[in-house]
Amino acid sequence: MPTPEPPGLDEAEPTSTVALLYRQFGDVLIPLEDVRRAYFRNRSAERFRRALREETIPLPIVRLDESFKGQGYICLFQLAAYIELRAQGAARALDAGSEDASRQRRRMIDAVPTTDSAGAPRRS
Repeated sequence: MPTPEPPGLDEAEPTSTVALLYRQFGDVLIPLEDVRRAYFRNRSAERFRRALREETIPLPIVRLDESFKGQGYICLFQLAAYIELRAQGAARALDAGSEDASRQRRRMIDAVPTTDSAGAPRRS
Protein backbone atom coordinates (compact mmCIF):
# COMPACT_ATOMS: atom_id res chain seq x y z
CA MET A 1 0.00 0.00 0.00
CA PRO A 2 1.46 3.43 -0.95
CA THR A 3 2.37 5.91 1.77
CA PRO A 4 -0.37 8.56 2.10
CA GLU A 5 0.54 12.19 1.47
CA PRO A 6 0.57 14.57 4.47
CA PRO A 7 -2.47 16.84 4.82
CA GLY A 8 -2.27 20.00 2.74
CA LEU A 9 0.17 18.56 0.21
CA ASP A 10 -0.87 19.58 -3.29
CA GLU A 11 -1.17 16.46 -5.44
CA ALA A 12 -0.58 18.63 -8.52
CA GLU A 13 3.12 18.68 -7.59
CA PRO A 14 4.08 15.02 -7.13
CA THR A 15 7.78 15.85 -7.49
CA SER A 16 7.90 18.71 -4.99
CA THR A 17 10.69 18.57 -2.44
CA VAL A 18 8.10 18.11 0.31
CA ALA A 19 6.48 15.16 -1.48
CA LEU A 20 9.82 13.50 -2.15
CA LEU A 21 10.94 13.93 1.47
CA TYR A 22 7.62 12.59 2.73
CA ARG A 23 8.00 9.52 0.53
CA GLN A 24 11.55 9.06 1.83
CA PHE A 25 10.85 9.52 5.54
CA GLY A 26 7.10 8.81 5.82
CA ASP A 27 6.33 11.50 8.41
CA VAL A 28 6.21 15.27 8.85
CA LEU A 29 8.64 15.15 11.79
CA ILE A 30 11.92 13.41 11.00
CA PRO A 31 14.21 12.16 13.78
CA LEU A 32 17.52 14.06 13.89
CA GLU A 33 19.58 10.94 13.29
CA ASP A 34 17.62 10.11 10.13
CA VAL A 35 18.26 13.60 8.75
CA ARG A 36 21.95 13.35 9.65
CA ARG A 37 22.35 9.95 7.97
CA ALA A 38 20.53 11.09 4.83
CA TYR A 39 22.07 14.54 4.33
CA PHE A 40 24.94 15.16 6.74
CA ARG A 41 26.86 11.85 6.77
CA ASN A 42 30.13 13.73 6.97
CA ARG A 43 29.28 14.88 10.53
CA SER A 44 29.21 12.72 13.62
CA ALA A 45 25.97 12.76 15.62
CA GLU A 46 27.50 15.15 18.17
CA ARG A 47 28.93 17.52 15.54
CA PHE A 48 25.58 17.54 13.73
CA ARG A 49 23.71 18.44 16.94
CA ARG A 50 26.29 21.16 17.68
CA ALA A 51 25.86 22.60 14.17
CA LEU A 52 22.09 22.73 14.74
CA ARG A 53 22.50 24.39 18.16
CA GLU A 54 24.98 26.95 16.81
CA GLU A 55 22.81 27.44 13.69
CA THR A 56 25.67 26.57 11.35
CA ILE A 57 22.93 24.40 9.89
CA PRO A 58 19.88 26.67 10.35
CA LEU A 59 17.22 24.02 10.99
CA PRO A 60 15.17 24.30 14.19
CA ILE A 61 14.89 21.24 16.40
CA VAL A 62 11.31 20.32 17.26
CA ARG A 63 10.65 18.55 20.57
CA LEU A 64 7.21 17.20 21.43
CA ASP A 65 7.82 17.19 25.17
CA GLU A 66 9.34 19.75 27.51
CA SER A 67 12.43 17.69 28.34
CA PHE A 68 15.69 18.71 26.67
CA LYS A 69 16.52 15.01 26.58
CA GLY A 70 13.37 14.23 24.59
CA GLN A 71 13.58 13.05 21.00
CA GLY A 72 14.50 15.86 18.60
CA TYR A 73 12.99 16.14 15.15
CA ILE A 74 13.37 18.26 12.04
CA CYS A 75 10.15 19.45 10.41
CA LEU A 76 9.84 18.10 6.87
CA PHE A 77 8.65 21.47 5.50
CA GLN A 78 11.62 23.33 6.97
CA LEU A 79 14.06 20.69 5.67
CA ALA A 80 12.50 21.02 2.21
CA ALA A 81 12.88 24.81 2.29
CA TYR A 82 16.51 24.47 3.43
CA ILE A 83 17.34 21.99 0.64
CA GLU A 84 15.73 24.26 -1.95
CA LEU A 85 17.56 27.31 -0.60
CA ARG A 86 20.92 25.50 -0.81
CA ALA A 87 20.16 24.27 -4.36
CA GLN A 88 19.25 27.78 -5.51
CA GLY A 89 22.40 29.17 -3.90
CA ALA A 90 24.54 26.60 -5.68
CA ALA A 91 22.96 27.50 -9.03
CA ARG A 92 23.46 31.23 -8.37
CA ALA A 93 27.15 30.60 -7.69
CA LEU A 94 27.71 29.24 -11.21
CA ASP A 95 29.76 31.45 -13.50
CA ALA A 96 27.47 33.03 -16.07
CA GLY A 97 30.06 34.70 -18.31
CA SER A 98 28.36 34.18 -21.67
CA GLU A 99 24.74 34.74 -22.67
CA ASP A 100 24.21 30.96 -23.05
CA ALA A 101 25.76 30.30 -19.64
CA SER A 102 23.58 33.04 -18.15
CA ARG A 103 20.42 31.44 -19.59
CA GLN A 104 21.49 28.02 -18.33
CA ARG A 105 22.19 29.44 -14.86
CA ARG A 106 18.71 31.06 -14.78
CA ARG A 107 17.09 27.75 -15.87
CA MET A 108 18.90 25.91 -13.09
CA ILE A 109 17.80 28.48 -10.48
CA ASP A 110 14.21 28.35 -11.73
CA ALA A 111 14.23 24.53 -11.75
CA VAL A 112 14.42 24.39 -7.95
CA PRO A 113 10.90 24.14 -6.48
CA THR A 114 9.96 26.55 -3.71
CA THR A 115 8.32 25.32 -0.54
CA ASP A 116 5.98 27.88 0.97
CA SER A 117 6.36 27.06 4.65
CA ALA A 118 5.86 29.59 7.41
CA GLY A 119 8.81 29.64 9.77
CA ALA A 120 11.17 27.92 7.35
CA PRO A 121 14.79 29.08 7.60
CA ARG A 122 15.69 31.83 5.17
CA ARG A 123 19.30 32.78 4.48
CA SER A 124 20.87 34.36 1.44
